[in-house]
Amino acid sequence: MVTGHFATALVPYALQGRSRPAPFWLFLLACQFLDFLMLGLAAAGVESLLPAQLLQLSFAGMRADMHASHDLLPVAGWALGFAALAWAATRNGPAALWCAALVVGHELCDLVVGFKHGVHGELPTLGWNLYTQAPVAGLLAEAALCVGITWWFTARRRQEGRPLSRTTVVALHGVLAGTALASLPVAHRPLSHWIALLA
Repeated sequence: MVTGHFATALVPYALQGRSRPAPFWLFLLACQFLDFLMLGLAAAGVESLLPAQLLQLSFAGMRADMHASHDLLPVAGWALGFAALAWAATRNGPAALWCAALVVGHELCDLVVGFKHGVHGELPTLGWNLYTQAPVAGLLAEAALCVGITWWFTARRRQEGRPLSRTTVVALHGVLAGTALASLPVAHRPLSHWIALLA
Protein backbone atom coordinates (compact mmCIF):
# COMPACT_ATOMS: atom_id res chain seq x y z
CA MET A 1 0.00 0.00 0.00
CA VAL A 2 1.22 3.49 -0.85
CA THR A 3 -1.39 6.26 -0.98
CA GLY A 4 -3.52 4.44 1.60
CA HIS A 5 -0.73 4.94 4.13
CA PHE A 6 -0.66 8.68 3.43
CA ALA A 7 -4.44 8.84 3.90
CA THR A 8 -4.11 7.46 7.44
CA ALA A 9 -2.14 10.57 8.45
CA LEU A 10 -5.38 12.56 8.14
CA VAL A 11 -6.84 10.72 11.16
CA PRO A 12 -4.54 11.99 13.94
CA TYR A 13 -4.26 15.34 12.19
CA ALA A 14 -8.03 15.77 12.41
CA LEU A 15 -8.30 14.42 15.96
CA GLN A 16 -5.79 16.95 17.31
CA GLY A 17 -8.44 19.65 16.99
CA ARG A 18 -7.63 23.30 16.61
CA SER A 19 -4.50 23.32 18.76
CA ARG A 20 -2.38 21.36 16.24
CA PRO A 21 0.46 20.49 18.67
CA ALA A 22 2.19 18.34 16.05
CA PRO A 23 2.76 19.27 12.40
CA PHE A 24 1.05 17.34 9.63
CA TRP A 25 4.39 16.40 8.07
CA LEU A 26 5.26 14.40 11.20
CA PHE A 27 2.19 12.20 10.72
CA LEU A 28 2.95 11.88 6.99
CA LEU A 29 6.48 10.75 7.82
CA ALA A 30 5.24 8.28 10.43
CA CYS A 31 2.64 6.65 8.18
CA GLN A 32 5.17 6.05 5.39
CA PHE A 33 8.27 5.54 7.56
CA LEU A 34 8.53 1.78 6.98
CA ASP A 35 8.60 2.21 3.20
CA PHE A 36 11.19 4.99 3.40
CA LEU A 37 13.23 2.69 5.63
CA MET A 38 12.80 -0.20 3.16
CA LEU A 39 14.07 1.95 0.28
CA GLY A 40 17.14 2.89 2.30
CA LEU A 41 17.79 -0.72 3.29
CA ALA A 42 17.32 -1.85 -0.31
CA ALA A 43 19.83 0.76 -1.47
CA ALA A 44 22.24 -0.59 1.15
CA GLY A 45 21.70 -4.18 -0.06
CA VAL A 46 20.00 -5.35 3.14
CA GLU A 47 16.56 -5.75 1.55
CA SER A 48 15.42 -6.04 -2.05
CA LEU A 49 12.58 -5.11 -4.35
CA LEU A 50 12.59 -6.94 -7.69
CA PRO A 51 12.65 -6.31 -10.56
CA ALA A 52 15.06 -3.47 -9.90
CA GLN A 53 14.19 -1.59 -13.12
CA LEU A 54 11.21 0.72 -12.59
CA LEU A 55 9.82 0.18 -16.10
CA GLN A 56 9.75 -3.60 -15.54
CA LEU A 57 7.69 -3.41 -12.34
CA SER A 58 4.15 -4.71 -12.16
CA PHE A 59 2.30 -5.46 -8.94
CA ALA A 60 1.79 -9.11 -9.86
CA GLY A 61 5.46 -9.51 -10.82
CA MET A 62 6.96 -7.66 -7.88
CA ARG A 63 8.94 -9.59 -5.28
CA ALA A 64 10.02 -7.97 -2.05
CA ASP A 65 12.32 -8.98 0.78
CA MET A 66 11.55 -6.57 3.62
CA HIS A 67 12.56 -8.63 6.64
CA ALA A 68 14.34 -5.81 8.50
CA SER A 69 11.78 -3.10 7.87
CA HIS A 70 8.43 -4.92 7.69
CA ASP A 71 8.61 -8.13 9.72
CA LEU A 72 6.35 -7.91 12.76
CA LEU A 73 8.96 -7.87 15.52
CA PRO A 74 11.15 -5.23 13.85
CA VAL A 75 8.03 -3.11 13.22
CA ALA A 76 7.31 -3.07 16.95
CA GLY A 77 10.80 -1.71 17.53
CA TRP A 78 10.53 0.83 14.71
CA ALA A 79 7.18 2.04 16.08
CA LEU A 80 8.63 2.59 19.56
CA GLY A 81 11.70 4.27 18.11
CA PHE A 82 9.67 6.61 15.93
CA ALA A 83 7.42 7.46 18.88
CA ALA A 84 10.49 8.36 20.94
CA LEU A 85 11.76 10.64 18.16
CA ALA A 86 8.33 12.22 17.78
CA TRP A 87 8.16 12.88 21.51
CA ALA A 88 11.65 14.39 21.47
CA ALA A 89 10.63 16.68 18.59
CA THR A 90 7.23 17.75 19.93
CA ARG A 91 7.24 16.95 23.68
CA ASN A 92 3.69 15.81 23.03
CA GLY A 93 2.74 12.36 24.33
CA PRO A 94 -0.48 11.90 22.32
CA ALA A 95 1.27 12.91 19.09
CA ALA A 96 4.08 10.42 19.81
CA LEU A 97 1.54 7.65 20.47
CA TRP A 98 -0.26 8.52 17.24
CA CYS A 99 3.03 8.22 15.37
CA ALA A 100 3.58 4.75 16.83
CA ALA A 101 0.01 3.83 15.85
CA LEU A 102 0.61 5.04 12.28
CA VAL A 103 3.74 2.87 11.98
CA VAL A 104 1.81 -0.16 13.26
CA GLY A 105 -1.16 0.79 11.07
CA HIS A 106 1.16 0.79 8.05
CA GLU A 107 2.02 -2.83 8.80
CA LEU A 108 -1.63 -3.81 9.26
CA CYS A 109 -2.59 -2.19 5.95
CA ASP A 110 0.24 -4.04 4.24
CA LEU A 111 -0.93 -7.36 5.68
CA VAL A 112 -4.37 -6.79 4.17
CA VAL A 113 -3.40 -5.23 0.83
CA GLY A 114 0.34 -5.50 0.23
CA PHE A 115 2.88 -8.27 0.51
CA LYS A 116 3.20 -11.02 3.07
CA HIS A 117 5.51 -10.24 5.98
CA GLY A 118 7.17 -12.54 8.44
CA VAL A 119 7.13 -12.44 12.20
CA HIS A 120 10.93 -12.27 12.22
CA GLY A 121 13.32 -13.77 9.70
CA GLU A 122 12.50 -17.36 8.83
CA LEU A 123 9.30 -17.63 10.85
CA PRO A 124 5.97 -18.09 8.95
CA THR A 125 4.69 -15.22 6.84
CA LEU A 126 1.36 -13.48 7.34
CA GLY A 127 -0.92 -11.46 5.10
CA TRP A 128 -3.26 -11.73 2.15
CA ASN A 129 -0.57 -10.82 -0.39
CA LEU A 130 -3.11 -9.08 -2.64
CA TYR A 131 -0.47 -7.07 -4.50
CA THR A 132 0.93 -10.31 -5.90
CA GLN A 133 -2.08 -12.66 -5.91
CA ALA A 134 -4.91 -10.24 -6.79
CA PRO A 135 -3.38 -6.82 -7.53
CA VAL A 136 -6.56 -5.29 -8.95
CA ALA A 137 -8.45 -6.16 -5.77
CA GLY A 138 -5.57 -4.81 -3.70
CA LEU A 139 -5.49 -1.48 -5.54
CA LEU A 140 -9.28 -1.14 -5.37
CA ALA A 141 -9.17 -1.83 -1.62
CA GLU A 142 -6.48 0.82 -1.25
CA ALA A 143 -8.56 3.34 -3.21
CA ALA A 144 -11.60 2.50 -1.06
CA LEU A 145 -9.60 3.13 2.12
CA CYS A 146 -8.49 6.51 0.72
CA VAL A 147 -12.07 7.46 -0.16
CA GLY A 148 -13.33 6.39 3.29
CA ILE A 149 -10.70 8.31 5.25
CA THR A 150 -11.04 11.41 3.04
CA TRP A 151 -14.82 11.34 3.45
CA TRP A 152 -14.47 11.04 7.24
CA PHE A 153 -11.87 13.83 7.35
CA THR A 154 -13.98 16.24 5.31
CA ALA A 155 -17.11 15.41 7.35
CA ARG A 156 -15.25 16.05 10.61
CA ARG A 157 -13.95 19.38 9.38
CA ARG A 158 -17.48 20.34 8.37
CA GLN A 159 -18.81 19.42 11.84
CA GLU A 160 -16.11 21.58 13.43
CA GLY A 161 -17.25 24.55 11.36
CA ARG A 162 -14.08 24.51 9.25
CA PRO A 163 -15.23 22.96 5.98
CA LEU A 164 -12.72 22.28 3.25
CA SER A 165 -13.19 23.92 -0.12
CA ARG A 166 -14.55 21.80 -2.95
CA THR A 167 -11.18 22.15 -4.69
CA THR A 168 -9.36 20.75 -1.64
CA VAL A 169 -11.77 17.82 -1.32
CA VAL A 170 -11.40 16.97 -5.00
CA ALA A 171 -7.62 17.29 -4.73
CA LEU A 172 -7.50 14.96 -1.70
CA HIS A 173 -9.57 12.33 -3.50
CA GLY A 174 -7.53 12.77 -6.68
CA VAL A 175 -4.14 12.50 -5.02
CA LEU A 176 -5.04 9.65 -2.66
CA ALA A 177 -7.69 7.44 -4.30
CA GLY A 178 -6.83 8.68 -7.80
CA THR A 179 -3.20 7.62 -7.53
CA ALA A 180 -4.21 4.13 -6.41
CA LEU A 181 -6.64 3.83 -9.33
CA ALA A 182 -4.05 5.21 -11.74
CA SER A 183 -1.84 2.24 -10.80
CA LEU A 184 -4.37 -0.28 -12.17
CA PRO A 185 -2.73 -0.51 -15.63
CA VAL A 186 0.44 -1.89 -14.01
CA ALA A 187 -1.44 -4.40 -11.86
CA HIS A 188 -0.44 -7.26 -14.19
CA ARG A 189 1.68 -5.66 -16.91
CA PRO A 190 4.77 -3.47 -16.41
CA LEU A 191 4.98 0.11 -17.57
CA SER A 192 7.33 -0.93 -20.38
CA HIS A 193 4.46 -2.94 -21.93
CA TRP A 194 2.25 0.16 -22.15
CA ILE A 195 5.08 2.36 -23.42
CA ALA A 196 5.74 -0.17 -26.19
CA LEU A 197 2.07 -0.08 -27.21
CA LEU A 198 2.21 3.71 -27.51
CA ALA A 199 5.49 3.73 -29.44
